[in-house]
Amino acid sequence: MKNNYRLEITFAFALFAFVIILIILAIGMVYFTKFSQNEFKSNVLLSAKNIEYNFHQKELSSRNALEAVTNGTILKNFTPNSSILSIIFKTLLISNDDFKSIVYESKKLNFFCKKDKKIYCNYGKFIKKNKLSLFTKITTKNTNSLIIQTSLEGFLKSLPNDKFRILFIDKNGKILYSNFIKSKTVFDMFSSDLATKMINENKKFITNDIYVDKLGKYKLIFMQNKKFLHKQKLIARDLAITMFLVALLLSIPFGFFFSKPLYEFYKLLDERVNEEIEKNREKEQMLMHQSKLASLGEMLGNIAHQWRHPITRISLLVQNLNRAYEFQKLDDKYMQKFYEKVNEQINYMSNTIDDFTGFFKKDKKKQNFYVKDVINDALKLIEGRLKNIKIVKKYNFDMELYGYKTEFSQVILNILNNAIDVLNERNILDKEIIISLDENIISIEDNAGGIDEKIKDKIFEPYFTTKFQSQGTGIGLYMSKIIITKHFDAKLLVENSKIGAVFKIILPKST
Repeated sequence: MKNNYRLEITFAFALFAFVIILIILAIGMVYFTKFSQNEFKSNVLLSAKNIEYNFHQKELSSRNALEAVTNGTILKNFTPNSSILSIIFKTLLISNDDFKSIVYESKKLNFFCKKDKKIYCNYGKFIKKNKLSLFTKITTKNTNSLIIQTSLEGFLKSLPNDKFRILFIDKNGKILYSNFIKSKTVFDMFSSDLATKMINENKKFITNDIYVDKLGKYKLIFMQNKKFLHKQKLIARDLAITMFLVALLLSIPFGFFFSKPLYEFYKLLDERVNEEIEKNREKEQMLMHQSKLASLGEMLGNIAHQWRHPITRISLLVQNLNRAYEFQKLDDKYMQKFYEKVNEQINYMSNTIDDFTGFFKKDKKKQNFYVKDVINDALKLIEGRLKNIKIVKKYNFDMELYGYKTEFSQVILNILNNAIDVLNERNILDKEIIISLDENIISIEDNAGGIDEKIKDKIFEPYFTTKFQSQGTGIGLYMSKIIITKHFDAKLLVENSKIGAVFKIILPKST
């Protein structure tokens, strides 16, 4: 009797579990049917928002690059020529894979550089008529123009290709990109009325399963992927059958009822954690991108400092050549000497570009490097800014690190540039920067008087800066701390000494 009672209780609980599961599955299937009707629209709107953001980021990246050039010291202080423009344009084309060509137009000079497998520069107004391109133009006060061509091929390939069928069309309905069909125009695929709506409507569902979005001069068409929807239903059905069979075999209703809420709780918690991680990752990527553009602007400024003297020397040599011609003193010996001196200055300028390009080129893999070499290379890059600043080196110990060398170099350069800026802003007479290397501590100290205690705790926050908006972005020290803490397992600290501010990179003693 006792065993039969236990068997009946077990059977009752198992039957109760089956009933509950069947009710949950029935409700779930009803909910899924309703949810699937609205899921497409919500996913489209979310995807369209993200795609618009990425598209505008490409526009912003192109405009920032042009503004960095037009605001650069070189184009402001010197008359552009093909040599200068070639170096600047090649630097920009190398810095961004999506940049395909750059054109400079003025009354006196038309010049361009384009990038295919190699970078080629020449005189003229070259712009490849590629419809999958974004063209950004800036015109300066003296009516000179800069035009940059950005390829959209990589952008289009990154669009979602599983949930939606996508068409990328121009203003005439010509299909420039599709992830599911090969046709020339939307009129070949749809009725005239529907194709016309695709061309004329904007940010609107023209049917329950077709959404039209506008990206610049283009239109992006989202359509529901029937195969994907059918696949979702099959997965849901298989999952429901699997859950039913598992519950049938286990027959432990209490385990199911107690574990299910806990599982849902941890699932929701995990989703929220993943969402926050993704948000932080996107934020860090955006800051890295902004930091890259800021570094590009600083690089152009530093190049300008390095080029001032050689350009001045070349100008004087040209004047002397003109005078020699006027007094009929030109001969083979004079011309040979003139050629050697000019070529010496040009080689110096070319080597400067090579140094900067190598310094800012992104590392593909980690490597061993010495801190002293990184610091000396950084000082060489900014020697044009160090004319009136005394550099004191106290290398008591040269440590070897393992990681991305250019990232560590960027940290050193950020700290040195900040020290130079504050020394110049405060008009310090005997400007001095002291660089010390001890067993596991790298110190960079200036004699500018230190940092205000009220803001000392904020200087590593993103977008915090004491400079004018046009002179600083507020992300240099933030990204420096991210690099030091995450990529080198070290600490970046700041404190005030008797003479100024001291930035310290404290590395693990085992390094």
